[in-house]
Amino acid sequence: MRRRGKRVSVLAILAIAFALVASLANAELVERGNLFVKFAGGIEPTKLPRHVNAPISVRVDGTVRTLSGERPPALRFISIAINRGGRIETKGLPICQRSSIEAASSAQALETCKDALVGKGRYVAGVAFPEQDAFPLQGRVLAFNAVADGERAILAHVFGAKPFPNSRTFVFHIHKSEGTFGTILSAALPKALNRNGYLKRIVLNLHRDYVYRGQKRSYLSASCGAPSGATIGIFPFVRVGMTFADGRKLASTLIRTCTVRK
Repeated sequence: MRRRGKRVSVLAILAIAFALVASLANAELVERGNLFVKFAGGIEPTKLPRHVNAPISVRVDGTVRTLSGERPPALRFISIAINRGGRIETKGLPICQRSSIEAASSAQALETCKDALVGKGRYVAGVAFPEQDAFPLQGRVLAFNAVADGERAILAHVFGAKPFPNSRTFVFHIHKSEGTFGTILSAALPKALNRNGYLKRIVLNLHRDYVYRGQKRSYLSASCGAPSGATIGIFPFVRVGMTFADGRKLASTLIRTCTVRK
């Protein structure tokens, strides 16, 4: 019994030590040449049951910049790989049709697909036309539950009103995967979609509670897989990757902690 108690104590101490280290790494900065991307994010709440899933929200934040301050290359592909402990549930959740929000403002998109809303966010970008000075763009991101090519997906509706109304919609395909990251969200941004534009920052918060057939459900849920005998768990929360028009790929894995909820 004493030996077992010592093993449990060691596990608990190690878990706490890892948690303290992870708490210092709230953001990850990666670079390729003069191109830098800072990735940040996390889950709420961080107190979760050990053996059953509970509702959570997921936040992902990516900032793009260059060392010289000049415009970064256009973003062509983005992927968000979520730890296998997280689960996406869409059964009974309404579906939004891309054609119904393609040219809509944020208010119009919400009016049309509010029942399918699964997240919100914001973006900061820029546009640079040939032989003209670049000017900033910023606005809202709305995420809607959808189906694309017969599979689950998210429609990311991007709209800004200044300096002129601009609306874009792109698709995050949802894939199942084996290994550490069980769910992968991936979206391609073709050249025609952002020919003269470039991303500076995007923030996306995914969360939705709903009721289906009298039962409460959550779009995202997870448990805290802390080691036996420990109340704090450390895990690779998400791996975010971006591919740019010049071929450079930047990716980072964010490590986060959870506490077992009694």
